[in-house]
Amino acid sequence: MKRLICLIKKDVILGIKDIFIILEVAASISIMVAILLLVPKDINRDVPIYIYDSSDLFHNYLKMMPENINEESSQIFLDSRGEVVKKMKENKNSVGLLLSKNDRNTYKTDMLIQPFTPPSMIKFVEVNINDVLAIITPPHGTYPPDVYESVRIRALQNGTRDTIPFNKQILPAIIMIMVGILGLFAMVSLLGQERTDETIRAFRVSPADMWSFITSKHLMLLGTSIITFSILYCPIIGFQGYLPALLITLLTVFVGSSLGVVLAGFFDTPMSAIGWVFLIMIIFGLPSVSLFAPIFSPDWLKFIPTYYTLFGLDAAMFSDGNTHIIRQSITILAGTGIILFALSGFLFNRKIRREG
Repeated sequence: MKRLICLIKKDVILGIKDIFIILEVAASISIMVAILLLVPKDINRDVPIYIYDSSDLFHNYLKMMPENINEESSQIFLDSRGEVVKKMKENKNSVGLLLSKNDRNTYKTDMLIQPFTPPSMIKFVEVNINDVLAIITPPHGTYPPDVYESVRIRALQNGTRDTIPFNKQILPAIIMIMVGILGLFAMVSLLGQERTDETIRAFRVSPADMWSFITSKHLMLLGTSIITFSILYCPIIGFQGYLPALLITLLTVFVGSSLGVVLAGFFDTPMSAIGWVFLIMIIFGLPSVSLFAPIFSPDWLKFIPTYYTLFGLDAAMFSDGNTHIIRQSITILAGTGIILFALSGFLFNRKIRREG
C-alpha cells in the first residue's frame, strides 16, 4: 500500500508538472462559466402557426372553451390572409394555415410556408393539423367540454423533461466528454510518455510490480475526475443526485482509462495511437444523439458503454423516480470496467515483458 501511495504521489506531481491536471481544472472552470452565463436556459423549438379561419370552425369550437384559452388564441387566429402573410414575414420560423368551407359541407385547408421550410417540418405540421381537425370537425367533433375533460393521459415514464432548462439538459453529455471519455486520452498519453522516456524499464527493477504502476495511473485520473466533475456539477445542479452521478462518471473514467492501457500497450508513442483514440471517442459520443433525440435509439447503440453513462447521469441529475436506470448504469459500467481493467493489465504486462 505504501508503494502504491508513493506511485500516486509521483503521478500527481508529474501531472501538475506536465500541466495536465492544471489544464483539466482550467477547462472545467471555463466550461462551467460558459454554461451558466452563455448557454441559454430555454430554446424554443415550437413552430408558430398563424390561422385565418373563414369557416368559423375553430371560432365556434373555442367559444366553448375557458376565457383564458380564447385570449391566447387571439394571437394565433387572424382576420385575413394578408395578416397571416404579414405575421409570417415577421417570424421566419412560422407557417400559415387558411381554413375555408366547401359547398359539400367539407373543409379546405391551405398551408403557407417559408421558402426554406424543410419537407419534414411541413409533414409534421400537416399531421398535427389533420389530428386537430379530426377532433373538432362535426359531426364527430365539437363535443361539449365535459366530453374532452373525461379523456385522461397516463405517462408510463416518470419525469418532467419539458421543465428542465436547456443549459442543464446538455450537462450529462458535457460531463461524459470532458470527464469520462478524457480518461482514455489521458491514460494513452501518460503511459505512452513513460514508454518513450523508458521509465517503465527502470520501474521493472524496482520492488513494485507492474499492476501497482498501472493502478496508480487509474487512481490519479479518478482523483482528478472528482475535482473536475465537482467543478462542472455543483454550480449548475447543486448537490441533488451528486453521489450517484459521481459514481457513474468515475466508472466511465475507469472504462476509458482501461481502454487507454490497451492502446498504450500496442503503440509505442501517444501520437501513434491518436487515430484510434479519436475513433473511440467518436464512437463513445454517439449515444448523445439518442439522449437528445430518443427516436434514434437502435439496439446496437446499447453496446456502447457511454449509452448507460448518459442516461444514468440524466436520471441522477434530474430525479424523476427512474432509479432503475441509475442502478442499471452502475451495474453495466462497473462490470465493463472490471473486465477491461483485468484484460488491459494482462495485455500491457505481456507487451512490456516481451520488450525486455
